[in-house]
Amino acid sequence: MQLCLATAGLWGFNAVADDYVTCESRNDRYQSCPISTAGYVTLERQLSGTSCRQGRTWDYSRREIWVDDGCRAQFRVHTSSSGHHDGDHDAKVAAGVLVGAAILGAIAANADKKDHKYDDANYQGPRHSSYVPDWMIGTFEGHNSLYGADVTLTIEPNGRATARTGRQTTDGWINDGRLNVGNTVFDIDQSRDGFVTSQVGDRQNEVRYRRAR
Repeated sequence: MQLCLATAGLWGFNAVADDYVTCESRNDRYQSCPISTAGYVTLERQLSGTSCRQGRTWDYSRREIWVDDGCRAQFRVHTSSSGHHDGDHDAKVAAGVLVGAAILGAIAANADKKDHKYDDANYQGPRHSSYVPDWMIGTFEGHNSLYGADVTLTIEPNGRATARTGRQTTDGWINDGRLNVGNTVFDIDQSRDGFVTSQVGDRQNEVRYRRAR
């Protein structure tokens, strides 16, 4: 029998508590443990003698954490965010609105390029949904023409993302090749000098980010 145990928490841009989930692979078998709120997940405490290695013996999505090969651990689902936010508004500012031929051309130019993630030693297979390719890592700048705001987006190697506009800061994370900001999800397509984000469910909400450093 396999075990998964979750403690309740709160989700939202004004959340004050994170969720903690204990997930166990018994008899070296695969086990998935649902999470009640979407968030960035980290390994809080390993409970097994078997090594828990992200992308190999555990990983996560917006809906669940999975473990395998004897991994047992307590995981933290980071549901709190810094600053004061209007979640939907800030998510759209972070994604921006910039529609035009330049964006479509940038996506088309990269459509046939080789996926270099298979050459990356950090890519550990198709279940590694928290994998972040090198071209997403760094600091990027864009402009939200709808809200008239300049946006700086930083993505770290561990998948944490921070968008800053004016005095507001919004936290997010990369999972399954997408940018997650609260309950809003954006596809990311590589461009010549950065990437283009487009909101899932609202393709008119797009912005082109250019690498700053």
